[in-house]
Amino acid sequence: MMKIKTAILTVALGSTLVLAACGGADSSSKDDKMDDTKSAMTDKKDSMMKANQKVSMMATLSGEGAHKVSGKATIKDNKLMLTDFVTDEGPDLHVYLAKGNDVKDGVEVSKIDLKEMSQTFDVSDKDLTKYDTVMIYCEKAHEVFGKGALSDKMDDTAMAMMTGNFAGVGQHKVSGTATIDGDDLKLMNFKTDEGPDLHVYLTKDGDIKTGKEISKIDLKAAEQNFSLAGVETADYNTVVIYCEKAHEAFGQAPLNS
Repeated sequence: MMKIKTAILTVALGSTLVLAACGGADSSSKDDKMDDTKSAMTDKKDSMMKANQKVSMMATLSGEGAHKVSGKATIKDNKLMLTDFVTDEGPDLHVYLAKGNDVKDGVEVSKIDLKEMSQTFDVSDKDLTKYDTVMIYCEKAHEVFGKGALSDKMDDTAMAMMTGNFAGVGQHKVSGTATIDGDDLKLMNFKTDEGPDLHVYLTKDGDIKTGKEISKIDLKAAEQNFSLAGVETADYNTVVIYCEKAHEAFGQAPLNS
């Protein structure tokens, strides 16, 4: 009788171990599949980003219907940049990438700032090869306010475009956007602390000694334009607001293409 009980116990234990081993193998198999899926997704994203790096397109925006929209949209280096951008006000305006004229075939990039003439959005997670139109779309009214057809024939101005946001240096307060657009340097939504003799410089990493003085600035003007004719803008990557009298930087804007 004891031998029978021992045999039954042995069989039961063996079955339990087999099932546990199977369960462990099944769990391991699921983990492997999840790792393979994650790896495939990572590879796909990396591949898309590399393909996007080759995409350089530009569109001129115009209004749809009675709406007024203007400016340029540029896609370069996984960024979508709006420059000289002006739009009618709307309750919930977003920028989209679309195929043709149908927003349903597009992808939402971001909500836009109605007042900012220069705006930059990350589009590294979008397959830029699928789209040929930039749209300004009102989510609430389900209405296109403006759009522009993208072209890969970018002019020299678009290729040379760089933009950056100001931040104060030390205790000084400086804000706004600096944009190099071809042969022009544009300050937009610009504000600065007052100083006795403030000038705008193009510099390499903020170094005034090797920088290029462009012009004296207007302390009160939110929008200012300066000619860069004859300046090798490729040599510089930072715009600096500098006080000539105090020999002190008030603010700077690192530029990104």
